[in-house]
Amino acid sequence: MNAAAEEKVGPVEPGRLHQALGVYQSALAAQASDAGANDTESADEPASLRGLLAVKREFPDPKEFLSLSLRLKRFTEVIGDKKLIKWGMVKHSEGGLEIHDAVVNALAAAPFRKSGVLDKEAFHELVKAEYNRLEAAEK
Repeated sequence: MNAAAEEKVGPVEPGRLHQALGVYQSALAAQASDAGANDTESADEPASLRGLLAVKREFPDPKEFLSLSLRLKRFTEVIGDKKLIKWGMVKHSEGGLEIHDAVVNALAAAPFRKSGVLDKEAFHELVKAEYNRLEAAEK
């Protein structure tokens, strides 16, 4: 086996993931406002790709971008996670989404399998630990 195949995707700093989410969301929002002028979305550049390209411009380091992009690609899965919704860590409302910082911080540190798939059990444990850490810090 070669070393590149065994290399795992490293964690990112939570602040960097928060920043990347903002860049990604801004790119999507800008595209949405442009959609009024352009009624057709370019098939060559879907919204998710535009968001990732914006993140890549902001975070040019290849290793950091790889780690961030895997996390961003799983973000939709994370905000739809039934366990996190049950725990109140993700709340869906008419006004949008409310995501506890513990979720984003845990996603920044979460282990990914070699295939790039999020290890859900480990992720849920990280969310619990991060929630407890944040709660203790507030006291």
